[in-house]
Amino acid sequence: MEGKEYTDWIGFGSRVKDARKKIGMTSEKLAEKSHRTENFILRIESGRKSCSLHTLYQLSNAMNVTTDSLLKGDRKEIKEYEDREIIENILNNCDEKQLKAIKEVLNAICYNFDNLNK
Repeated sequence: MEGKEYTDWIGFGSRVKDARKKIGMTSEKLAEKSHRTENFILRIESGRKSCSLHTLYQLSNAMNVTTDSLLKGDRKEIKEYEDREIIENILNNCDEKQLKAIKEVLNAICYNFDNLNK
């Protein structure tokens, strides 16, 4: 999320609602524990309302969940790598013996690969 504004308020609201229901808390009780109105909580849960960092903190404390779980959920962000990045990463982590084996494999599957080195 580096350098980007947070925009997943619908997902955020859904995660707040799911976390609240998972612990058996009513929206009224969450409002009370987070010092907000029930209407405010319902608007957050529907994705119609964003919230401040302070409110995020209060919601997470009231439900004893992490702010990350509310913001991003349990999913891990998976970076999509370009083929060149993947290959460079593999090559950068190989010793000389492994590099020689990779070259032999490439020679076997790539027509005229040796001519590329000349």
